[in-house]
Amino acid sequence: MAQTVNVETARRRVEFLAGSLTVFLTLTAAAGGGWVGYTATVGTETAWRAVAAGIGGLVAGAGADSQIIGPVLRPLYALNRGATAAGDDATAVFVAVSIFGRLEDAIRVDAADRAASASWNLDRSGELLGAADEWEGETDGTARFGLPFNSCVLYQPGPVPETVFRFVAPSSHDQVAVTSLLQLQGLLQQLAQGDPVETAA
Repeated sequence: MAQTVNVETARRRVEFLAGSLTVFLTLTAAAGGGWVGYTATVGTETAWRAVAAGIGGLVAGAGADSQIIGPVLRPLYALNRGATAAGDDATAVFVAVSIFGRLEDAIRVDAADRAASASWNLDRSGELLGAADEWEGETDGTARFGLPFNSCVLYQPGPVPETVFRFVAPSSHDQVAVTSLLQLQGLLQQLAQGDPVETAA
């Protein structure tokens, strides 16, 4: 990211410098050409002198653009192209890294949303398990709903009807398949009383 920012900063500075030099050199050449045209027509009417000055300025400005400004700024433009190419490479790497991070975030959000939607089988009212923002999605597609006593409901996606919710207690390595809120309440009461969680669902 830092490399991308540095390359972009360098590219903008080169563009600004090239633009500034172009304006300065063009105006200087035009002013010089106008002065030459004006002084070369001494003795003629003021209107004709003004016309000559204008023509001299236009010719000198245009000539400076092709004869002076181009050769002077060519190295800057080459530098800018190099910076842009380097920037493209750095951006490509950054984009590749960025998309994987975004995909992982999307998978987590998707898992939480799917868990909340699928919880309708357990919680028809949606009062407890129906809010996606209360689920913590994981990059493997599972999601956890935190409960007291360091326990949780684990959502494990699968083809219907294989999608299951399991009760996970810190004191047990076994997971209990949960099929109703009443069952979940009973499991939490066991934890509250210090009883071992029954693994038979």
